[in-house]
Amino acid sequence: MERINQDIKTGEFNRLYLLCGDDDYFRNFYKNKLKKALISDEDGMNYSEFSGKNVDVNEIMDTARTIPFLSERRVVIVSDSDLFNSKAKKSDEETEEASDDTETNQEQDSASKKSQDYGLPEFFAEIPETTVLIFCEANVKRNIKIYKALAKYGYVATFDRIKEDERGFEKVQWYIGQKLKRDNKNMTRGALRIFQERTGTDLQVVFTELDKLLSYTLERDVITEDDVKLLIPERVEDKIFEMIECISNYKQKRALDLYYDLLKKKEQPVKILSLIERHYHQLYVVKSLTEAGMNWKDILTKASIKPIDFLYKKYSGLAAKYTYDDLKKAMEMCLDFDKAFRSGKIKDNVAVEMVIVSMSTRA
Repeated sequence: MERINQDIKTGEFNRLYLLCGDDDYFRNFYKNKLKKALISDEDGMNYSEFSGKNVDVNEIMDTARTIPFLSERRVVIVSDSDLFNSKAKKSDEETEEASDDTETNQEQDSASKKSQDYGLPEFFAEIPETTVLIFCEANVKRNIKIYKALAKYGYVATFDRIKEDERGFEKVQWYIGQKLKRDNKNMTRGALRIFQERTGTDLQVVFTELDKLLSYTLERDVITEDDVKLLIPERVEDKIFEMIECISNYKQKRALDLYYDLLKKKEQPVKILSLIERHYHQLYVVKSLTEAGMNWKDILTKASIKPIDFLYKKYSGLAAKYTYDDLKKAMEMCLDFDKAFRSGKIKDNVAVEMVIVSMSTRA
């Protein structure tokens, strides 16, 4: 990342770049940033882009060899080709075995091998100085010939997705803050909390949803909780948690409405029931370990919950409303109804409904 920024600043570019990793946002961000620095949008004569797994390697090399027309350089970008994720050819890593005994077939094999031996790895060593070739790939294998060749003759930048932990959410908060600052906007603390709960740390999702909010609140300076709730969809897990909150407060109608809404969105009852049981198990773990005095980050890790402080407050607050017997009863009820519909005694959608009704009815 720093190397690319430096190249753009000095105007001294490498002839080869590989932008890789599972962070779609930054991978594409730096692809576009390099393109903008290397060539103008109007110069279609000296820019080519190849995309997809069916790209023609020979066409890529022929295009990259072409002398730029009335320009300093030619720019070629290859995206999502999977060229760096393919299994290495046998000739790359193993000694080829003879397949035929006849002299004619041996000559054909020799000619074929000679033509196959020259590909992108060999081309990387002699790429013209007037060409910049950029690969943008999500998945790469670092032990194959093509990757090793590019790493030798070019520059590899790896962009890993931000982890969903406390440090990751703080990092994403910084990016959100910078974006809001550029657009002269503010977001309330409650709105930011809900926004991050619903978008996670995938910056591609974060910025897409943030742009929606900025457009919606164009005439206002502040983004509120209501704006976020209206525009940013909840994840299934969030709806399940809200459902359990309603159950714990005996808001049966709201809990059922949330369930029916999930069904309308084609969520499977068996998945919903499994998530309900999982949430009750997590609440049990949080409750027991909190009372045992364990550190909150360790508690969330043990409960398979992202170690973020506002999630601990959320889970521990709800867990405090239940007794251990209540939580055990809820988990057992989920498992009993799961067995009932799997054995054909009851329909799966009815099973979930009965769990919600039973748990949200006052004794």
